[in-house]
Amino acid sequence: MPTLISLLDRLNRQTTLWAGRVATLLLAAMLAVMIVHVFYRYALGDSFGWTEELSRYMMVWMAFLYFPAAHKKGLNVSLEVCTEWFKGSRPWQLLQLLLEVAILAALIWCIQLGLDRIERGATTQSLALGIPMAQVYYVLPLSFALTALCSLERVLRAAYALVAPRAAASLGAGQGDTDKQQAEA
Repeated sequence: MPTLISLLDRLNRQTTLWAGRVATLLLAAMLAVMIVHVFYRYALGDSFGWTEELSRYMMVWMAFLYFPAAHKKGLNVSLEVCTEWFKGSRPWQLLQLLLEVAILAALIWCIQLGLDRIERGATTQSLALGIPMAQVYYVLPLSFALTALCSLERVLRAAYALVAPRAAASLGAGQGDTDKQQAEA
């Protein structure tokens, strides 16, 4: 199991790194498109209809591409107030495992929903850009699949920590766990 966890850790680090880079490029492109839009609208008194639609699609892609990295680092919403008093104990570890299994199941379901959305979007086009909406929706299964890989890594880490706590500690925490530990120190 440690080998699989290490393999997933390396894979997830690379995929989240590249997804983050693409998302950052989309942010820069979105900024450029909006600057052109504002210049044309207010300086020249003319407006493009496609700039707002394109910016909206780039923002959606950007958000979904950052999602796997946030999950890998454990930056999603959590209710630590309720679990802080028994953090690190065996029941807490079991709760973390069960929650992550539920998250993984939900992500797998979301992959299917994303694929369904692509199928439905193949028959419609965006209003201003005229592109098939399926192209906009491709980010859904991609993002959910990358996040599911991060979730699988977290499930395996949590299960290994329950079975072999000392070996799991020597394996090292995930990148997000070490970031959290450094922030708390």
